[in-house]
Amino acid sequence: MDKNLLLVSIAFFTACLFTGPTRAALFDRGGGLIYDTVLDVTWLQDASYAETLGLGVQGSGKMNWVDADNWVSNLQFYDNVRDVTWNDWRMPATFIDKFDSVGFDETGQSSEMAYMYYVNLGFEANPSLDVNDPIPMSGNYNPFDNLQYRSYWSDTLTDLTTSARAWNLHFHFGYQNFTGILSDELNIWAVRDGNVSPVPLPPAILLMLSGLAILSMLRRDKKAQH
Repeated sequence: MDKNLLLVSIAFFTACLFTGPTRAALFDRGGGLIYDTVLDVTWLQDASYAETLGLGVQGSGKMNWVDADNWVSNLQFYDNVRDVTWNDWRMPATFIDKFDSVGFDETGQSSEMAYMYYVNLGFEANPSLDVNDPIPMSGNYNPFDNLQYRSYWSDTLTDLTTSARAWNLHFHFGYQNFTGILSDELNIWAVRDGNVSPVPLPPAILLMLSGLAILSMLRRDKKAQH
């Protein structure tokens, strides 16, 4: 087998170990962080971290929009895998501030939460809006903890009304709407722009895998010579 070809093959194999499947939308980066390759954002794995901390109305994690925006903007989240404290959090964005975005956007194009609900998690719309219905289920990969099947704030204020209102999405139904920023207390899911570095494989494991790849290629080359 050509030596240069062997080296190129090893380099390609090693790169594949770090990049993973290109079609996947969600990657668990460790440290409580989940990366969305399509939206290019990193979500907290704990989908109701304010509740975990005992904050909000009676420790439920729910806040009005003003308090929620203040909390998430000042959130300091320690990533024990990379030994980094991330402090650039926000609430999910709504991209299309139009009346067409009210309701069930099954394309997931109008907001980051609609994309999460319908595309990433693969949940279906539930037009009944009955909280007694079973929670949505899907066979899609779901690496998140503590997801509340209630409404979550978006960081986006709407210009469609004269009063101060912000977008939200209900994770029991997939229903998107806007509501008063002071009159309602909703859940908060922290997200930040961009990726975090993948967790590297330990050198010993990487060396072993590279060695196995070399042995496999040499065996195939030896068989081809007979």
